[in-house]
Amino acid sequence: MFNSMIKKSVIKSQHCQRNWNLDRDIPAEDIDTIETAITQCPSKQNIKFYKPYMIQDRNIIEQIHACTDGFYVNGKTETNSQTLANLLVAFVEDTGHHTKGIRNPEFADTTHPFNAKKINRDALLSVGIAAGYCNLTATMLGYSTGCCSCFDAIEVGKILDTKGKVLLLMGIGYPDETRNRREHHSHKDFIFPTFDKDLKAKKL
Repeated sequence: MFNSMIKKSVIKSQHCQRNWNLDRDIPAEDIDTIETAITQCPSKQNIKFYKPYMIQDRNIIEQIHACTDGFYVNGKTETNSQTLANLLVAFVEDTGHHTKGIRNPEFADTTHPFNAKKINRDALLSVGIAAGYCNLTATMLGYSTGCCSCFDAIEVGKILDTKGKVLLLMGIGYPDETRNRREHHSHKDFIFPTFDKDLKAKKL
């Protein structure tokens, strides 16, 4: 029974939600649980490679959404409305504090190209793991989600007033149950395409 519940949550979590019921607020307890998933998940040597921003301010969310005009289809671009969710999480690169060689001596010389590549690699891996934990946790709590990587990172960074590069956005919230989940939140005549994931593990 428990295994079945986990499998259903995993399958549901891969479906991007594009429209939302904004008449409801996510309870503080659920926000706290999602934050725990994001901040306490594994990373290389438990180092903080990223800083999460958990955004509920509608003005900031709308500003960020305006910077997501990067979905290209049929000769035109469209904004990514998964970012208009009740809660928007931004994963921002934060590598500077652990490059002094105190916790991780191998990164002490940040001018060395190989070290720079490793820092970037580990930051991306850490964000991927955190996003996965965030996505599954939110889904198991009953919310819908949607990741977004098509955005103007410089402009979003200005909105968030951060020097770190914004790597990923994830919308979390209540779906609009009256609409197709792939229908754009603001432009009802636009339906986002989807594809089947034909993926099997090789068992040895």
